[in-house]
Amino acid sequence: MLLIFPPVAKPCEPPAGVALLSAALKEQGISCHVVDANIEGLLYLINSNIVPIDSWSKRALKNREKILCDLKDKALYENMDRYHQRVYDLNKLLSISVDTKRFRITLSDYSDASLSSVNSKDLLKSARLYKENPFYPFFEDKLRGKVQNTDSKFIGISLCYLNQALVSFALAGWIKDNFKDKKIVMGGGLISSWMSRPDYNDPFKDLVDVMIRGEGEQPLLELFGVKDVDKKHYVPDYDFVKDDLYIAPGKVLPFRASIGCYWSKCRFCPEKAETRPYSSQRASKVLQDLKVVDQKYAPDYIHLIDNAVTPAFLKALSKSKFGFKWYGFVRFEKEFLDPGFCHGLKLSGCDMLKLGLESGDQGVLDQMNKGTHLNFVSTILKNLHQAGILTFVYLLFGTSFEDEQSAFKTLEYIKAHEEYIDYLNLAVFNLPKFSDDAKNLDTREFYHGDLSLYLNFKHPFGWDRRQVKQFLDKTFKKQVSVGSGIRKNPAFFSSNHAVFFKKIKGNLS
Repeated sequence: MLLIFPPVAKPCEPPAGVALLSAALKEQGISCHVVDANIEGLLYLINSNIVPIDSWSKRALKNREKILCDLKDKALYENMDRYHQRVYDLNKLLSISVDTKRFRITLSDYSDASLSSVNSKDLLKSARLYKENPFYPFFEDKLRGKVQNTDSKFIGISLCYLNQALVSFALAGWIKDNFKDKKIVMGGGLISSWMSRPDYNDPFKDLVDVMIRGEGEQPLLELFGVKDVDKKHYVPDYDFVKDDLYIAPGKVLPFRASIGCYWSKCRFCPEKAETRPYSSQRASKVLQDLKVVDQKYAPDYIHLIDNAVTPAFLKALSKSKFGFKWYGFVRFEKEFLDPGFCHGLKLSGCDMLKLGLESGDQGVLDQMNKGTHLNFVSTILKNLHQAGILTFVYLLFGTSFEDEQSAFKTLEYIKAHEEYIDYLNLAVFNLPKFSDDAKNLDTREFYHGDLSLYLNFKHPFGWDRRQVKQFLDKTFKKQVSVGSGIRKNPAFFSSNHAVFFKKIKGNLS
């Protein structure tokens, strides 16, 4: 089988989903070839015959090769300003490699002024008009031979993010039109979310032969006649990863220790509406799988992509030592109250933890069902800081539980703890369309399209999106940035590159 991960996603590490699917197929003796068309496609555009449009793009084009080399050099990540110059130069080249009047493309985003990613008719139109897609030359030059040469009749497309949707359907249309004997299988996180809608009616049945919701290992095996395989957890197959291809200072490999979220109670979480079942393995078995990845691929970093790494697995990690460093998303659990535990994590290779705080108002956290206690958070942030572990803290503003006073409480909480916080991610809440909370609010469409997953709503306290954004831009960022040790988030790459900045402090952008 040929599995394709299409553009556009952050080009700093390989995709985990197709690596797990490949492992499942190969374990059953089924031939599988993976193509990361995201990194290959983005580099194809960056290295294309770009026509500079101003002095900035002329300079960037002249230094194109050096920019790519520098972004793979650890030395660049000692200077945030030099880093951002290189990133913005590279993004400039990418952005002008396409028709800028119609397409907007960055190192982490893609949109089309003529077509919507959440409208099934527009997605099908993208499939019909695939020759208009800026990646069409890449399809012809780099993918045609791979599709022709695969022995399998099945071509898999992994659609995980909204930024991939229009390109994924252009790819599907190109395959359908040029390879009549091939059958298209489409799955991934975004497909699962669409198929979880109660009103989903399979609008792509004439284009896509098989749509897969949820984890795809078992459905793919059944396509090949292998039935009754209950196994859910595999060691990812990264044989397709080419060294030095990704835009990162070292080899970073994603690794999933569990499926779903072990907490799964947060009222704001879209996955709660999708009722994704949680699944995990014994910590000792996960450690064995990590050792296999370490020995086979020798990564510099492991990115733990669990919704939240479990305390049990963290305890096992804290007593282990590998050849790689690692980072991942965790909850503010009581285990972090022990300084020794935090130091053990650092010794095991932990360089950064991403933590979802969401709010600095305990009342808001309680209404969210977040299960987080602010008195714990204070101690945890200090312990992680003292252990030398970077903290990337996520905040969520504009939920129906928050008002302006609560937002100011969050601001004051962050100011009181800013010396222990390395990065902040500030997000404005989007209401999941089919969540329980949506039933009790005055809602309206957020994106117009039959595949939209979020709603806008009339805030019960008058704390609407416009006011929230004004608060963040004019109050929060200004007050936190003045004299703060909180660093500026890496442009486009955010937490994926944040882990590489060990000692440099800047300001919140």
